[in-house]
Amino acid sequence: MPWTRAEKSERASERSLAAVARRLEHPMRWLLSRPPLRARLRRRALRAWRDAGTLLILCYGNINRSAFAAALAGARGRPGVGSAGFYANEGRPAPAVTVACASSYGADLSAHRSRRVRREELRSADAVFVFDLENVARVAALDPGALARTHLLGALDEEPDALIADPHGRGDAVVQETLARIARAVERGESSRAIS
Repeated sequence: MPWTRAEKSERASERSLAAVARRLEHPMRWLLSRPPLRARLRRRALRAWRDAGTLLILCYGNINRSAFAAALAGARGRPGVGSAGFYANEGRPAPAVTVACASSYGADLSAHRSRRVRREELRSADAVFVFDLENVARVAALDPGALARTHLLGALDEEPDALIADPHGRGDAVVQETLARIARAVERGESSRAIS
């Protein structure tokens, strides 16, 4: 189905904002790792994870990071969690290495198929979790009002870097390291729910 003029314009804005975010990633990574700001991001993310009725977890392609984080949270008993991405082509399976690695954490991605996030989902989610600044920029392009409810998933854990880069196409070891980091963040989020 061909895109409307408005959809084409929206996609162009999304791509432009994402390009700016990529250029700013290095200095922003440094800034976000400063202890006072990092602690504030962590408190905010943990509160959102704990208190939100519905969580929407987003990454670019919805075949690695967001798919795994949502499946793991669901496997740990988190209700109301879903995932999506910004990539236009839907229906793609998670890569075999991601499926295998996810299963070692008790998360089943064998039937997962990617899908593109809809504006209505952003508007209705109590909290939105993303992985990097490019994801934040894409949220801003699709629904600026959702930024107030958007958090970095990597902010949930204790690591200095709150950003979790896309492992797609970077080799099996990088996928495994990335999923291990996501697992630590999700487990920390779930621990905050258990003690509240």
